[in-house]
Amino acid sequence: MTTKLRRTLAAAVCAAGLVTAAVAAPPAASAATPDGPSGPVVYDRGLWYEKDTPSGGSADRSFSFGRRGSALDVPVVGDWNGDGSETVGIARADGNANTFTWFLRNANSAGPSDRSFTFGQPGLTEILRGTPIAGNFDPSDDAYEVGYVIADTTGTLRWTIRLDLTASSPTVTFAYGHLGDTPVVGDWNGDGADTAGIVRGKQWMQINDVLSGGSPDTNFPFGATASRIREVPIVGDWNGDGVDSPGLLRNIPASNPEGRLRLWLYRNSNNTGGADGSFIYGSDAFRVGVDALFVPRLTIDVS
Repeated sequence: MTTKLRRTLAAAVCAAGLVTAAVAAPPAASAATPDGPSGPVVYDRGLWYEKDTPSGGSADRSFSFGRRGSALDVPVVGDWNGDGSETVGIARADGNANTFTWFLRNANSAGPSDRSFTFGQPGLTEILRGTPIAGNFDPSDDAYEVGYVIADTTGTLRWTIRLDLTASSPTVTFAYGHLGDTPVVGDWNGDGADTAGIVRGKQWMQINDVLSGGSPDTNFPFGATASRIREVPIVGDWNGDGVDSPGLLRNIPASNPEGRLRLWLYRNSNNTGGADGSFIYGSDAFRVGVDALFVPRLTIDVS
């Protein structure tokens, strides 16, 4: 296995009073890491708060990257230059919901993007919206690739992935999931490649074949049995073993339908069972309403 990282899904919280923008951005999906655990990230419309380990407390670093206050900037993370460290990125939806413009930076700090290009379809409506994704979809190359997931007219989720980050890159498209599923990305079996997954209700369905849909290789529940408890799925390599596995974000208290999603729960294996650990990360200032179309929290490995 190479020393490159993988990135994980997550979500971040929006600041209070900012969640009812006329057009909101879609959720970001992501993957994990082979040589260290994933740390949680809170993204607040241009501000990043990163932690290096899956634990609570203060951020290890904070900085600005992206358009401050914008609801159209979707955060992503990835190893954009293949140096073994995940860093920040933005997939920005234009006002006409026609394209994403990607801004990728090779450092976890404020500054200009090191690479930018246009790719993908936001489709920013409540029913039809694109989800930007990133991961090591081509394990022969240490650098990450990017893509997007959007439902077609039949309600099938179509995954489109660029094979590299150049302007002339070919793409691969495949079908996996249905409208209403949450797309997730991870290295579910530790083979060094990030692959597709979906979360349908409490059910996690993961594919191990690269750039492919089909029947899930793993299919198991993870989450609260009480339907009134709001949960948001997130992916991470929580114990640093090179395998991505499920996580969940919950409000405190769990019965609150609108809140901060500060409680992170995670499982270290891709099978049925309860949480192996939990921590609280995120301030009460970062509030997410039930009407928000995206909740960008992320995980990152910067080792």
